[in-house]
Order: sequence, then structure tokens, then C-alpha cells
Amino acid sequence: MSPVTIGIIGGTGGMGRLFEKIFVRAGHRVLVAGRKTDLSYVDLALQSDVVILSTPIESALAICDEIGPHMGEHQALMDFCSLKEDIVQKMLSCTGAEVVGTHPMFGPFTESLNGQNIILCPGRGEKWFQWIEKEFKKEGSVVSTMEPKDHDRTMAVAQGLTHFLTICMGRTLQKLDMSPSQAGPYSTPIFKLKNDLIGRLFAQDLHLYAMLVGGNHYVKDVLDLFLASVNEGREALLSGDTEHAVDFLQSIRDFLGDFCDVGLSESNKIMRSVVCSEKQVV
Repeated sequence: MSPVTIGIIGGTGGMGRLFEKIFVRAGHRVLVAGRKTDLSYVDLALQSDVVILSTPIESALAICDEIGPHMGEHQALMDFCSLKEDIVQKMLSCTGAEVVGTHPMFGPFTESLNGQNIILCPGRGEKWFQWIEKEFKKEGSVVSTMEPKDHDRTMAVAQGLTHFLTICMGRTLQKLDMSPSQAGPYSTPIFKLKNDLIGRLFAQDLHLYAMLVGGNHYVKDVLDLFLASVNEGREALLSGDTEHAVDFLQSIRDFLGDFCDVGLSESNKIMRSVVCSEKQVV
């Protein structure tokens, strides 16, 4: 397909700027609209082949109602929201355009799409779905396809549980009055990495992380299982019975199987990078 016009609503934000650069580099024309741009959302939609909503989900839902009626079957409406059920349903209901739910599994600090995961959720139509899939793959992305409900259930673990753990570890350090910035002399590489991840989360948009945990209604069930697992682990590992503790750990190792060796190899690479970084700072 020849170069197309891509309109990014929220294009002045981090993700919008990242994808503007990527699409321009690929030879496409990119229009950008934000709260303070002269170009309105409706004017952008009228001038674009593909419209991408790169805003928080609450804003995206409202913008759909504003621009959807102005778009036709020859166009595509996409989004970059982290949850998919509500926004895909909203896009389908507000417009006759083709619809593609899109979730880049990374943040705006990424330099390229090479090796990065992107999930596509089919909504309506095949032409633009195939086009965006091809565009992302040309950039080296790993593209997967999921139904919106399956996506949100998966994100309850991949994002909801993951960020919950990081938030609660930060809260624990706060209660212990143990500053990560002063932990250098007694940090193992893994503890340093975990502290860096805490800092990374709290350096970014807190509203986003509150939504990723609290806005996904599948997270509650995942956290119920997690808290039950915490109680099991506390009982097994603090029981004073080493054999019982090892049996508990062995049952998890058996479940993980060959991934244990894969995880060891991959994490060793990260640990070496952490140690090298510390030496450079010193």
C-alpha cells in the first residue's frame, strides 16, 4: 500500500511523539492533534486514513463520540489504550470505520519497535488490520492477535499484578524507612534492579498505574489468588520445617519446568548489565 495519512490524537504526548517519528520514517504523512493544537480532533479525523487515539482511556472513550460519526468505512479507527474491552466496543459502536484495538507493550522511552511486543485486537474489517500488522512487523515488532476480553484478562497479570507488586514493595520500603537511594552498599544486583523498577514506576504517570491496576476488573481475581499464594508461602517458608519449605519450592519449580534454565540465562544477562552499570558509576 502506498503512503497513507495517519492522524494521532494525543500526538503531543510521549507515545504519540514516538509513533509520529516511526510513521514518518516509514514514509507516511502524520497529523497530530492535542488539547492545545490548532488542528481539532474532528478536522484530523476528516483528513486522515487512519486515526489513532493515543490518550488515557477515559479521554479516548469521549473522543470516540466526538470523531466517530465523521469517519467512514474507508478509514480506520485505532487506539493505544492499555485495556481493550471497553475501548474496542466503544469504537465499534460510534463509527462505521474499520476498528483495530492496539496495545504497544512498552512505554515512550523506547528508541525503536525492533523486538518489542505489540498486541492487536480485531474489531471490524481486514484491510487496515493487515496494514498495521505489516507496518509493525516491518519495524521488527513481535505482533500477536488477541480478543479484547482475553487481552484484558492477560493484562491483569502482565500489568496489574506486576505493578501491584512493585507498588507494594515501594510501600514496604516506605514503612521500613529504607531509602533505595541509600541502599547501594548492601544491594545485591537483584535488589538494585527491583529498587530501580520501583523508581521507574513512581517517576511516571501515577494516574496510569492506578488505572492499570484498579481499572481492570479482572485484577481483583488475580490479586485474590496472589494473596492466597502469599499466605501459602509464608506458612511454608516460615514454618521452621526446611523439608516442607523445599517441597513448596519444588512444586513451583516442577510447574515452571524448562523455563527455569531459560530464566536463569536471561536474568544473568540483566545482572551482568546491572553490575557493569554500577562499576561505571563508581
